[in-house]
Amino acid sequence: MTGVHRPLSDWVVRLGPPPAPGTSPINDGDERADARDLPLFTEGWVRRAVAAGPDRPSVLALQHPATAVTYVELDDHGAPLRIGEAGAELIGRVETSWPRPVLGPDDLTALASLSREVRYLLLHRLSQEGAPPPGVFHSLPWEPVTELASAVVRLLDGGAPPSLSAEALDLGHWVTPAALGVTGPLEQLHEGLTEPDPVLAARGGTALCAGLRAADPARFPAPVTTALAEVARRLATVNPFLRHAAVLAAGRLTGATSSGFVTGLEPALPKSASGTADRAVVDRLGDDGPFAVRTEITPGGRLKVTVELALEATPERERLLDAYGGAFLPVVVASPGGTLRYWVALEARRRWLSGTLDVPVVRGEFRAEDAVTGVWGLAGVSPDELLPSLAGTHRAGLRVWRAAADLSPAGHPLRRALRRLGGEGGAS
Repeated sequence: MTGVHRPLSDWVVRLGPPPAPGTSPINDGDERADARDLPLFTEGWVRRAVAAGPDRPSVLALQHPATAVTYVELDDHGAPLRIGEAGAELIGRVETSWPRPVLGPDDLTALASLSREVRYLLLHRLSQEGAPPPGVFHSLPWEPVTELASAVVRLLDGGAPPSLSAEALDLGHWVTPAALGVTGPLEQLHEGLTEPDPVLAARGGTALCAGLRAADPARFPAPVTTALAEVARRLATVNPFLRHAAVLAAGRLTGATSSGFVTGLEPALPKSASGTADRAVVDRLGDDGPFAVRTEITPGGRLKVTVELALEATPERERLLDAYGGAFLPVVVASPGGTLRYWVALEARRRWLSGTLDVPVVRGEFRAEDAVTGVWGLAGVSPDELLPSLAGTHRAGLRVWRAAADLSPAGHPLRRALRRLGGEGGAS
């Protein structure tokens, strides 16, 4: 990507009469097009701040020096994006040094002074196409995120719902250039705790743990990192199904990363002293806490996974299982041939939940770092992807799958996968 000056927004409007009478002024008559992809702006344009009319504030624009044709950039509501000359010059310098812009302290201060709409559009393009330093994203409007995260911590501690600003109640997309899968789940978790709606809270907490583990913590300002880490720590204490994933998420935010639920897989078993292959290679993953995962590679070329979660049978556990509609631990095998996802169905016993999975082993890396999910967490999974997990479970695990299917809506992929399993000669 070179330093081409082109729209940041997907809507632009030409100053002056439209190219054809009667056409919409937006995108030269094609409102459905994305101005950022229009061939018109391939090259030759410069960044400007122009006055949209007499006695009106300057707005963000692109101008062609040879023809003086000028296009003004618009926000999501069709209003011109206000900006001063210094702000337009800053954006021009960033684009000129694409894709690795060099921004000094003064530049970062100037960036933070731009409207949130312009900051979002610029940093969205940077995150998609460039390689900006993480600190650039600190200029996004993070205060509402910190406010909402602090409110969620209070709710998880059993406090009353605090009053929040309108910005905290609707975070929108303003900080998504820095991280996806964080603000939406945080809002969902807050709503589930406030309602209260146990299913919504469980779904929000599960998605938030995944989003935090995938995010780059360096893109978060320190107050945001602290607030989100506190949310993850509280989730680990109030929901045992989220415990290990929340601890990993908090550790990632604070720099205390762990590989306790990762191990390598090697189908070729080591030789014993007699020259024959050992009976099995066994790894126990995790610490001495209530959650443990055991992997076993057998001489027959199988990977056997055993999961145990110490959790006494209490009314609280039953409420949790009701909210989940069944408990399933996602596990991943990443190999040179691609990534395989499986789910281990957990059967509720008196003092723990446990489950097993038996699938062919491949060379690669095994990971069990995601949170236990519910039947709602399988709604976006295809029946073909669920089938290996269904075929690899034992009789008790299959009962868990079927019970979850009974609670799922018509057309849920789990229902279709179970019908397909039966049709292929599987257990009925």
